[in-house]
Amino acid sequence: MNEKKNHLEYDPQEMLRAGLPVFLALFVFLASASYIVYRMVSSYNYNTRWKDYDECGI
Repeated sequence: MNEKKNHLEYDPQEMLRAGLPVFLALFVFLASASYIVYRMVSSYNYNTRWKDYDECGI
């Protein structure tokens, strides 16, 4: 008597196996975007701080 596996059953390993790559890709994407935004803001602040001294040759 073969019982058919109910597709509505909760299987933690199956869910982890399916969700982990998606979670990792999302994490890498958000970390990369955050780093790019941080570098852009940092560069903007640096250039704003030193823009008055560009004319004097320092």
